[in-house]
Amino acid sequence: MDDGQEYGPVRNCADARSKRTAVLARFANGSATSMSKRVPGPRKRWGGLLAALPPFPGKGRITDAAALLMRFSANKEKTTCLWPGTPFFVDLSDRIHRVMWAGCYEPHVMRALRAILRPGDVFVDIGAHIGYHSYLAAGLVGPLGAVYAFEPDPVVFARLRRNLESFPAAHALNVALFELDTEAAFERSAMRNESGWGTLTTVRDTQRGQRITVPCRSLDSWSSSQNLSRLRLIKLDAEGSEPRVILGARRVLRKFRPVLVLEMNGVLLRQAGSSAVALQELLRLERYTIYRIERAALWEIPVPVEFDLADTVAIPEEGLQDTLAAFQQLGVCRIEASRS
Repeated sequence: MDDGQEYGPVRNCADARSKRTAVLARFANGSATSMSKRVPGPRKRWGGLLAALPPFPGKGRITDAAALLMRFSANKEKTTCLWPGTPFFVDLSDRIHRVMWAGCYEPHVMRALRAILRPGDVFVDIGAHIGYHSYLAAGLVGPLGAVYAFEPDPVVFARLRRNLESFPAAHALNVALFELDTEAAFERSAMRNESGWGTLTTVRDTQRGQRITVPCRSLDSWSSSQNLSRLRLIKLDAEGSEPRVILGARRVLRKFRPVLVLEMNGVLLRQAGSSAVALQELLRLERYTIYRIERAALWEIPVPVEFDLADTVAIPEEGLQDTLAAFQQLGVCRIEASRS
């Protein structure tokens, strides 16, 4: 998990390039990180005392420790907000909820959503959890856009629906997106304080969590049933199911050419019988260019590479320059791979 607060700043693109050798040396094991503070200038920030603190090294750990203490209060349920009059509900007994409450969760992914989404756009969130990304997206696309947030775990889904109910154009769906339309066994997270680790057992079976049956849809099938007319961005974080989701979304990718922001967890993908390389190859077959996004830098991935964990942006070739320009407007540098 990247709280975005642990390192000093990248001062400019030249400074980022000077760190290329050290970063690429750590690239294959998933530990590489660029080093920047938050993008300067006016922007929405999460409400609440801890979330309002300015960025500083170790903020994520300090706010998590504070939230851990607060969970012993009479009420573990807390709220924060990003958009006026739209509360976002968390449970401080859950680790990821605490990071979200502090406004420190995946700042690089949130920056990507801000760069890409505009009023009137359509956003699909696959593996939406409690709606942290969908909540931001709903405010960005506004009432003329639409957000569709898919979450198979019924307990997690209940909070997702609650967190999106302030947005009429945001829709929570208690469905797993997959390669085909079916029903499947879903294993809920076995850890009480880690609600986001559930998975379809056909993909990965730990035999430790509660098993339930959930409906599955392919994105192709669902989009046809909804008469979807446009799609700007897909966020995909499906605990190792990503290749199967892509296989069930090929018509959507070819018709709408959305940008994808997706987690590539090589450990989970290998457990599921796939790999980060295989996932990248699927996207390249659909004419996508892939970048690893870290803090305020987009690192080009010119050829498929295996790693343990990376958040990536896949951009359709025909929209590459416009999308990169949108990132640049938020201060995100593009770091090209060395050709030597």
